[in-house]
Amino acid sequence: MTKKFRNTLAPVFAALVLVGCVSNTGTYRPPVVERSDQPQVVQPAEPATRPVDVSPGIVVESRSENTVAVPVATPMTTRTKNPAVIALLQTANKQKSSGQMNAAESSLERAQRIAPRDPDIYYQLADIRRLEGQWVQAEQLALKGTNMAIGDAIMLRRIWLLIADIREQSGNQASARKARQHAMQY
Repeated sequence: MTKKFRNTLAPVFAALVLVGCVSNTGTYRPPVVERSDQPQVVQPAEPATRPVDVSPGIVVESRSENTVAVPVATPMTTRTKNPAVIALLQTANKQKSSGQMNAAESSLERAQRIAPRDPDIYYQLADIRRLEGQWVQAEQLALKGTNMAIGDAIMLRRIWLLIADIREQSGNQASARKARQHAMQY
């Protein structure tokens, strides 16, 4: 080998050896980090042999010794949120109650930048549009909220009842009845 080729190949070979030594060949479990804004999840010492869904948010793990019910955070059923989003939603509610619709809308838009898939934000924005008499925009926001709330029956019911109110207030009684019937499915 030439000296130039050896000088170029040596660092590459050293890096490959180092990566091989560092890589984990077994299963990796990230450390459990306690955070006040999220529910605590305890990792089992041994893998579960058979997870079984019993209800939204709960998984029963069968093991040889015992059966344990463990709360599981699913993307759409989790009600735990970023503290900033909670504060912004509360602020928006107060502002909306006192008639400050523009301020409430600004608070909700800030919350939406933090949590763009939070159905509560779409619900609140749609409600503001409803109160302003902007029926089309209100319904569009509420329908987008239904997409964000998939898997969260309580939120889906709330949103569909809001859609029914929007349709009723806009004069569309037949569609309002259909939306109420749809809400009762959840």
